[in-house]
Amino acid sequence: MEIFLFLGLAVFLVLSPALWLRPGLHEKRRDALRVAARESGAAIRADKPPLQVDGLIGYRWRYPQAAPGSDFTLVRDGHASDRLQEAMAGWRWRQAPLPPLSDDNDRRLKEVLLTLPEDALVVASGPQGLTLWWEESREAKAFEPSLRALVALVDQLGGSGRHRK
Repeated sequence: MEIFLFLGLAVFLVLSPALWLRPGLHEKRRDALRVAARESGAAIRADKPPLQVDGLIGYRWRYPQAAPGSDFTLVRDGHASDRLQEAMAGWRWRQAPLPPLSDDNDRRLKEVLLTLPEDALVVASGPQGLTLWWEESREAKAFEPSLRALVALVDQLGGSGRHRK
């Protein structure tokens, strides 16, 4: 009987570090989200976010090199100063689009903002790409509509950074 107890304890001691290294549910959910984002063409950015909020991760889609995007930054109301100009309910311009977006592009951007989860805090665009900064709260399946909308927005905004003649 003592030998079985000793063997059981030995097996437990050998396997316990391996159990600690196994990814938890949170890591599995986050990894599935990131795989879906990468498959949509996004790069994952873990560098310094534009807000002083812990846990923000950036998903960045590149514009075609020959079709740069407009420069703008939108911040969720709860993290933006009241002095910033309102873009739409729930969002404020930290930097309004330069050059200004066409009516069609502005409408499409606002439609996409409505699909984003509550923890999506910043949407930033520059000549190279569009970045969503968020806390990765959703499951990959629940984030799919937002992901498709963001990819379509990048396709539409490509070239919006060029000055119209």
